Amino acid sequence: MDKTAIIGLGAMGLGMAGNILQAGIALTGYDIAPAARERFAALGGDPSETAAGAASGAGLLLVMVVNADQARTVLFDSGAAHALAPSATVVLSSTIAPSDARDIAARLNALGHHMLDAPVSGGQVGARAGTLTVMASGPDEAFARAGSLLAAVANTVHRLGGEAGIGSTYKVVHQLAAGVHLVAAAEYMALGARAGCDPRKLHEIVS
Repeated sequence: MDKTAIIGLGAMGLGMAGNILQAGIALTGYDIAPAARERFAALGGDPSETAAGAASGAGLLLVMVVNADQARTVLFDSGAAHALAPSATVVLSSTIAPSDARDIAARLNALGHHMLDAPVSGGQVGARAGTLTVMASGPDEAFARAGSLLAAVANTVHRLGGEAGIGSTYKVVHQLAAGVHLVAAAEYMALGARAGCDPRKLHEIVS
């Protein structure tokens, strides 16, 4: 099997890493925070002190950092993309703009690599439980190579198309819908309270 690596071992990445390791996939990992690398090692992972070191020779790399700027930094400025095995697959699960996903994919393609634009939903609880939902788009080769990894971290993998940017577009809409629901919940809870409803009972009824 391809060497597999992960960059980004925060609240989401560490949970995902734990499930990948539990699935029997050996995993090298990097995070800028030494404490995160220590927690990863305690799970059975092989920590590296650099992004390029973690990615060195890997055929499959999962990137779970905070934003597009961090993704570009670890992949290109820190040398992870150049350290990968030839024709590697990068699974980019950070929540980023569709335009950023397309740009990063193009830069990886220029180096001979494939990318899955694969943001997730489910939060820290889903990451720890291995029950995330993945909204993924990219070439067939990338889906084939990343199949076991995605199965380890997710209950549901939506295959949304062959080009980067599609998965991130779905995630943007998903976040918008979540925001709308939060606003609506705040409004109906306030309305109920003004009308004399017990807030706890109201929440129980509408949930």
